[in-house]
Amino acid sequence: MANQDPTLTSLDANILARLERIDRALVPKHEPSFPQQPDSRLGIPLIGLNPVETSSQPAQRSFLENEAVDISLTAGHRISCPDGDVWISGNSLLCACPDCDAPMTIRVWLRLADCWRCSASISLSEHQIRAVEELGAIQSTEARQRPQIQPHSAPVEPATAPVATLEPIAPVARRRTKFVAPVQDELPPPPPSPIVNEAHNQELERLSRGSLVTRFLRDGFKLTPAWIVSLILHMIVILILALIVLTDRSYVSESITLSTFLDSDDRAGGDVRFENIEDMLQDDVIMANHLDIDSKELRDVLQKASQDAKQLQFDPKPLAPLPDLDQVKKNITTVGGPLMSFAARDPRVRAEIVRSQGGTTITEAAVSRGLRWLCSVQNDDGGWSLRKYKDHAKQNNKSDIMGTSLALLPMLGAGQTHEYGTYKESVAEGLAWIIDVQKPNGDLRNGRNGNEGMYAHGQATIVLCEALALTGDQTFRDPAQRAIEFIEKAQHKQGGWRYRPGEPGDTSVFGWQIMALQSARAPGLNIDVDDSTLKLADYFLDRVSAPVKFNNRRGTRLPDGSAYCYMRGKKVTAAMTAEAILCRMYLGWKKDDPRLSSAVKWLIQDHMPSNRDRNLYYWYYGTQVMHHYGGDPWKKWNGNMRNLLISSQETSGAYPGSWHPKKYEWGNRGGDRIYTTSLAVCTLEVYYRHLPMFKQIDLD
Repeated sequence: MANQDPTLTSLDANILARLERIDRALVPKHEPSFPQQPDSRLGIPLIGLNPVETSSQPAQRSFLENEAVDISLTAGHRISCPDGDVWISGNSLLCACPDCDAPMTIRVWLRLADCWRCSASISLSEHQIRAVEELGAIQSTEARQRPQIQPHSAPVEPATAPVATLEPIAPVARRRTKFVAPVQDELPPPPPSPIVNEAHNQELERLSRGSLVTRFLRDGFKLTPAWIVSLILHMIVILILALIVLTDRSYVSESITLSTFLDSDDRAGGDVRFENIEDMLQDDVIMANHLDIDSKELRDVLQKASQDAKQLQFDPKPLAPLPDLDQVKKNITTVGGPLMSFAARDPRVRAEIVRSQGGTTITEAAVSRGLRWLCSVQNDDGGWSLRKYKDHAKQNNKSDIMGTSLALLPMLGAGQTHEYGTYKESVAEGLAWIIDVQKPNGDLRNGRNGNEGMYAHGQATIVLCEALALTGDQTFRDPAQRAIEFIEKAQHKQGGWRYRPGEPGDTSVFGWQIMALQSARAPGLNIDVDDSTLKLADYFLDRVSAPVKFNNRRGTRLPDGSAYCYMRGKKVTAAMTAEAILCRMYLGWKKDDPRLSSAVKWLIQDHMPSNRDRNLYYWYYGTQVMHHYGGDPWKKWNGNMRNLLISSQETSGAYPGSWHPKKYEWGNRGGDRIYTTSLAVCTLEVYYRHLPMFKQIDLD
């Protein structure tokens, strides 16, 4: 007989204890026994379906002394099967556990049986399934024929039924194949009394019924088709998974990518930035106060300035896409310096750069208004006339190279090209005009062989190089290359340039040629620049350098190379010093050079921009020097410069947006209103026109 599992649960122990008490209370000392034939395999007595004679042999063993004996044998219906007997107990169909011989309730619709004692589970064999069907039919018949039992009446003998014979069926392998040895007893166990059986059956039925909720769930589960149960379980799993939120910790914040050009590529935007409007407008308010306007007008001034500034940031109908924004940001923040000098002109980053470098909405509005005026005086042939701009509406008003170059420089400085920008048509016509007047040897002077000749050629060469750098349009590469070669050939043997090719140089003309050569060195242009030209230019600056007293009140002298003359032997001036120092920076000077720091200190302390000395040419070059140098000198210079230029811009009259030439030195002699307006606008574009040489800009 199989030994009892020592790991019985508390439920098993309680059930056994209660059954043992019932057995001791109800089993008589001597009861008639039924002839039984013990099962040779399971040790469970077999009861036939025919009535049997009782025996006078007294019962020698109690109910719980043999755990292999079925506790509900009184139903009288049992079918023997090769894989284990099946019998009826009350309203339940039972079979014996192959491990512990305990009775197991059969779940008919699943064809399974689970042991309440050792938790074993088996699948019914084909023989047992046939037996279950037969016993189910017998159970249904008896339920219809069974009389009502009156209280305290004698037990009703079970109805007899004919012996059921089953044709042999080939045995099928069961889930569990553990063999239980038969019990070798000298005497067969006595049959329990009907009273004991009935009490045992009632106890099993009570334990199997469970609570109302348990019965409801069990009955519903039995009556529900398998596919519906599977569907419900899958839906529950799906709902649970839907409630699980997977959080990406690397995600910082939401952002929206905005673009002024439609493109199929999705590009990541920058981080979401929350800004204080008062901080953003602080400089604008200071400038507005400097313009002597009251608080009532301030709102209107700032609103109008914002509208004008935005005209330079968007183009609803671009002819070509802008460069990849990520690459533009990378060039600005990681490369920077003179190699990526034009990258900050991109309209998508320019507004942020303006704020970070000291500009304001009002300075950008002044740039926009200046460009608007320049476009308004463009001739029909696509060029500009330096001194006859008033006749721009007349047919056949002749354009000239200097007027056209000076008008296009601030256009390109604001990122307005022939492919993108509010003024792209005007820029395209102006560029076409310059290329059309160029000679095969690269000469761009267009007949200006006097004092303006090499000025105009240098400025026009800058225009061609910047147009190529900003757009990559190879149309400009050959004209730009030939213009650079003309500059190299026009250089004097001592390194300078002047009005005509080959003349001994002066610092003023010299500066425009160096700026043209530097523009041609931008990456991606593939323009050849002779290094010997730049070395010879450095030699020229050494020749025009002169000692000067720094701050006459203290009598301190500047070191050699810190101050410069117009020509060798001439007087040192702040304008020529600023222009020469800027050239030195492009030719390789570092910020820690003591000659550079001495020159910056001299210009700041003795030659700060003011209304007493309104030299726009000096402001143009001095502003670039201070922006590249940075630090406190730049902050001091920038505050003075922008206030002076903003306050002097024409806001009404015949030429709103321009700067009156009579208010500035060299205004009338230098080229009238187009000259002053061009230099003023280029000066206010300093925040993005060229990246600072000695630091990198951080973009949010």
